[in-house]
Amino acid sequence: MRAAYDNYNQQGFEVLSISIGEGNAEVDAFIDKYGLSYPFLMDRSGQISTTYEVASTPTTFFIAPDGTIADTIAGVVSQSWLEDNIDDYITR
Repeated sequence: MRAAYDNYNQQGFEVLSISIGEGNAEVDAFIDKYGLSYPFLMDRSGQISTTYEVASTPTTFFIAPDGTIADTIAGVVSQSWLEDNIDDYITR
């Protein structure tokens, strides 16, 4: 995710990470450990993950420029999955 963000951010690709039920210290440690620079949002109550039916983490939602969910994948995503989705929308 970090590589995709670094490679495509200047072309309009954004990453928002949502932490479910964790505190600031845990999230800050994770961000520091992996050198992440994209925004992290907090779902402390778990309501957002319930609304979007997140059954496991990580779960990745690819949101199209029009705001619709274009694709979803549970588990770790491959670089090729990310780039295929990004290329579909960045080049339009």
